[in-house]
Amino acid sequence: MEQFQSLFYTYGYFFVFLFLFCGLIGVPAAEESFLLFVGVTLSQVAATAYSLNLTLCILMAVLGASSGMVSAYLIGFYIGEPFIERFGKYIGLTEKRWKIAQKRFQQHTFLAIIAGYFIPGVRQINPYLAGLSRARFASYLPATILGAIVWSTLFLMLGYYMGNQIRQLLGLGLLHVMIIAVVLLIGFIIVTIVQVKKR
Repeated sequence: MEQFQSLFYTYGYFFVFLFLFCGLIGVPAAEESFLLFVGVTLSQVAATAYSLNLTLCILMAVLGASSGMVSAYLIGFYIGEPFIERFGKYIGLTEKRWKIAQKRFQQHTFLAIIAGYFIPGVRQINPYLAGLSRARFASYLPATILGAIVWSTLFLMLGYYMGNQIRQLLGLGLLHVMIIAVVLLIGFIIVTIVQVKKR
């Protein structure tokens, strides 16, 4: 965490953009944990001389996530299946997962993009599937931006407004707060997946 904090202090908004851009094109990264970390860090430095603006961090997060999603879409659209078959395993896109995701994606494109942001792994697969499926860019882009706004804002605000309160209440350090947040997120994802499978 100290290394992330150091990079965040050094590169600021650019680091937020780059981290989410890389995460959304498939580079392994804990994007939700990072957004929570940034929110908590901003709440801690808000009263100090070091100034980073929450609104600008949200903007850079949205731009980074959206740029990553658009880049992945273009890769899927122009390079297509050969690229996925060769490099898909590096982003967790096995042939079985690809076929299942592609079938569901084609049925609910707009909602799949927005909801996919909240499911690790799926949000990296979705833009490639959109490109491979030749989804209309005019529909894909608004869903990408809307999803990025909701997802980024939610986790950054959660970290910003609840980070200090939770830490003070429990007397825990930043690392403990982040671990709790990750555990809660995993629990939420598991419950959501179970409910979706039941339906």
